[in-house]
Amino acid sequence: MQRFVRAFLPATPLLLAIFPILFLFQYNQADVSPTVIWYPLAISAGTGVALFAISWLVLRSTLKAALLASLLVVATFYYGVSYDVVTAWGLNEALILGLWVAMLILGIVALLRAKDLSKLGELLLVVTAVLTLVSVVEIGLYRIQNPPVSASDARLWSTPLENPVLTASETLPDIYYIVPDDYARTDVLKEYLGYDNSQFIHDLRNRGFVIPEQGRSPYSDSESNMASALNLDYLNRFEDVVGAESQNSLIVTQVLEDNRASHFLNALGYQYTHIDSDNTTYAGDNPSISPIAAPDNLTYLWLRASSLRTFSGPVGFSNDASDERFRQSVLAAFDRLKAMPQIAGPKFVFFHTLIPHDPYVFGPQGESVTFANPSDDRLGSQPGIPYYVGQLRFSNQLLLESIDVILAQSKSPPIIIIQGDEGFQSNAQTFGEETMQDIRLKGLNAFYVPGKDMSGLPQNLNNVNTFRYLFDLCFGTHLAMLENVSYAEGNYLFQPQKIHVVGDPNIQNP
Repeated sequence: MQRFVRAFLPATPLLLAIFPILFLFQYNQADVSPTVIWYPLAISAGTGVALFAISWLVLRSTLKAALLASLLVVATFYYGVSYDVVTAWGLNEALILGLWVAMLILGIVALLRAKDLSKLGELLLVVTAVLTLVSVVEIGLYRIQNPPVSASDARLWSTPLENPVLTASETLPDIYYIVPDDYARTDVLKEYLGYDNSQFIHDLRNRGFVIPEQGRSPYSDSESNMASALNLDYLNRFEDVVGAESQNSLIVTQVLEDNRASHFLNALGYQYTHIDSDNTTYAGDNPSISPIAAPDNLTYLWLRASSLRTFSGPVGFSNDASDERFRQSVLAAFDRLKAMPQIAGPKFVFFHTLIPHDPYVFGPQGESVTFANPSDDRLGSQPGIPYYVGQLRFSNQLLLESIDVILAQSKSPPIIIIQGDEGFQSNAQTFGEETMQDIRLKGLNAFYVPGKDMSGLPQNLNNVNTFRYLFDLCFGTHLAMLENVSYAEGNYLFQPQKIHVVGDPNIQNP
C-alpha cells in the first residue's frame, strides 16, 4: 500500500490545484451549470502538472518535487483563504502579502533542508485525494438528483401559449427587450433615494415611449423576474417539478436563457439574440465576454481568491483590475446592442446589463469610480445611494444612445421594451423591512410599440404580463393578463410569500 501511495505522489500538486475549483463549484452548483467548471479546471490542472515538472527538473527527486510543487500551488491558489482570515484581524493587504511570501520562502527552505519527508508526502497525498473525491462524489450525486429542465416542459407553467396569428402581408417588427438590472421606478428614486429622474422619462416619452407609472415585478430576485417575464407566467409550479424545498436556482436561469417568448417568436421566423454584460441571464458562462470579466463568474471568483488578487493589469485581480474588466464588458455589451439593426430581421433581442446594479464602477458621466468596502449592507444603504444614482445616470445615457441608434438604423420601426427586472436593492436596516421589500419590487417600465393603440397598457403592469400584453397587441393572441401579485423571498426558493403592496392602490394582492 505504501509503495502504491508513493507511486502517485506526483498527483499531489494536481489534486491540490483542482480542489479549490471543485469545492467552489460544489457549494455553488445550485446556481450554475457544470459547463462552467471545465475552463478553470484545465488551467488549474495544467498549473499543477507544470509546477511538478519544473520542480522535478530542478530537484531530481519525485518526493521533494511533489512537495515543492504542492507548496507553490498552495501559495498560488490558496492565498484568498488566508487573506479572508487575516483581514479580519485588521491587517492591510501589503502586510498580508509580505507575510504570505515570507511563509513561502520559509517553507521552501525547510523543504530543501529536510532529510526524510516521505511520511509528510504520503499524508498530504491521501488527504488531498480524499477531499477531492468527496467533492467529486457530492457534485455527481447532486447532478443525478437535479436533472436539467426546459422551458418546453408543460409541467412548469399554469397556462399554455397560443399559436400566433399573423396575415401574410404583415411585416414583422424587430423586438428589443432591454433590461437594466435593479433600475428603480421614478417615484422610488425621488422619494427614497432623493433623485429626480423625470428628465430621462421625458426623453423617453419624446421618443414615443409609453410609461406604466405603477409597474412592478413579481419577485424579489433578478433571475426569477426575468424568467417569469420571458416565460409569460409565474414560477409557482416549479416546486411540483423539483420539490418544495429545492434551492436549485439553476433551473430558473435555464428557462430564462431558453424561454417561451423566444420559442413563440421563433415559430414566426424571428432570430433570437441574447446579449448580457455579465452572466446573470446565462445558466453557464456568457460566451460573449471573458470568464474573468464578470463578477459573478466561477472562474473570476476562483482567481480572485488566488495570489493574483494582489496584482493589477490584464492578469491581475485587484479591485482596480476587476472593476476595469467589468466596465469594459458593460460598454462592449452596449456596442453589441447598437450593432443589432445591421443584422437582417426579423429578430428578437434580449439584452440585459447589470448596471445600475452594483458593482458601482461608473460615475454619472461614465468616469471610473470605486466604491470602498462594498458589503451588501453598505451597497444598499446611505453610503451606496450616491454611487447607485451616479451609475443610473450613466445608464440613462447608454440607454438613450442605444435607443437612438436602433431607431435611426432599423429598416422598419422596431418594438422596444425597457424594463428594470426589479427596483433598488435597499437595506432593511436603513429603510425598514416592509419598505425595503416594496422598493425592491418597483422597477422602470417603458414601451415603444409604433402603430399600435397603447391605451390598454395597464398602469400597474406586472412584469409577468409584459409579453402577454405585447403578443395580444401585436400577434393576435388572447392570453390576457395574469393576476397581479408580488412575492417576497421565503425560506425556500419556490415557496415565496405573497406580500402587501405599499403605495399602489390599483394593485390588488391577496
